[in-house]
Amino acid sequence: MTHDDVARNLKGMDELDFNGWNRADWHGKFADCHTDDVYVEVKGQPTTHGIQEHIEAMEALVESTGGTPVQVASHPISFGSGDWTCVVGEFEGGGRMVTIAKWRDGAIAEEYIWL
Repeated sequence: MTHDDVARNLKGMDELDFNGWNRADWHGKFADCHTDDVYVEVKGQPTTHGIQEHIEAMEALVESTGGTPVQVASHPISFGSGDWTCVVGEFEGGGRMVTIAKWRDGAIAEEYIWL
């Protein structure tokens, strides 16, 4: 992987959070940012395997908290190495999450999220 690949993947995280997540564009930008077989863990626990299962889990999470995603306002910390990126997302109104992602062919193949 080159520096350009890492920069592209970090831009992909911006697209995922600011356009896919914030707009609840599950079957568009959100899906496009992940591989079909994406593996996701939340807080160290296996959560979903496959994009459709991931979308359904995120839709259920958002619905359980009022139907609108908590907006990611910024990524004040973001870095990467090789196929991996690490991004801190700050939510509007406070709170943070950390997402570590392994990329394959420009999409997230593995995602580890801490809220």
